[in-house]
Amino acid sequence: MCFVSSASDVAGGKSAGHGQLIATPLTLALVGADAGQLGVPIHRPFTLGTTRLELIPSGRGLGAAALFVDLKGRTVLYAGAIRTVHKPEAAEVRACDAVVVEAPIGEPKQKLGKVGDAADAVVTWSRAQLAAKRTPVLVVDTVFDALEVATALVADGLTVAASKPIRDAAARVAPLTTVPAMRAPGREPSVVVRVDGDRLKLDAKVATALVSIRALDALTGPGGFDATFAWPFVATRRQLLEWIESSRAKDIFITGACADSIADALGERARVLGPPRQMALFG
Repeated sequence: MCFVSSASDVAGGKSAGHGQLIATPLTLALVGADAGQLGVPIHRPFTLGTTRLELIPSGRGLGAAALFVDLKGRTVLYAGAIRTVHKPEAAEVRACDAVVVEAPIGEPKQKLGKVGDAADAVVTWSRAQLAAKRTPVLVVDTVFDALEVATALVADGLTVAASKPIRDAAARVAPLTTVPAMRAPGREPSVVVRVDGDRLKLDAKVATALVSIRALDALTGPGGFDATFAWPFVATRRQLLEWIESSRAKDIFITGACADSIADALGERARVLGPPRQMALFG
């Protein structure tokens, strides 16, 4: 069995190689999971043999969850990536013996603002492109992220078109939540959202913007994007450290691009989980 913390964690939505998937019903719908998976609502404890489990919000986005596991008195909280200020469900935390969490960002220099401020900036830029007779194309990292961005734009009165994988995901979760319907890109003026790697053929003049935590380090100009927006899809360094400390865990395991930085800040209690790395022989 394999726990899926968010729809950004599974490519293609299939369980091949992972056994049965455990996730919230929203996450399973988002990834297009095949039959036979275990959809578990938030805050509804269940058992597998003598192991007690419960899914709690991780705040990462639509349907995202952390898994709290009680192994006969020893407890583990596995969270994936978290976001502690996300509405309507910010990341919860439980006291536990061990915690496993992802650190997609975490360097002191990496600064993220509020979701509302990022959305306002993207809306303002998009309106300016439309006024200049250009099609604004917003590039995101995952379908999961695309739905959050599109929902914010539609709420501000913009018409949104999207690549097919995004439209398909929106249709799958429509019975479970309020995600706006999106049209296919065409001649009508609209903001276009696509996942990085999706190919779209657009006849109109376009302007591209990266909407991602990667925007903290991305380049604009020749060879890059026309604009970048650091949308806070995950917790900041300070928020992540505070969340970890709130768990009161004696053993802390960090994954992700900035695992080393977060582990260094926590000291000897923390260890980095990741692929093997070559030892540095000099310097």
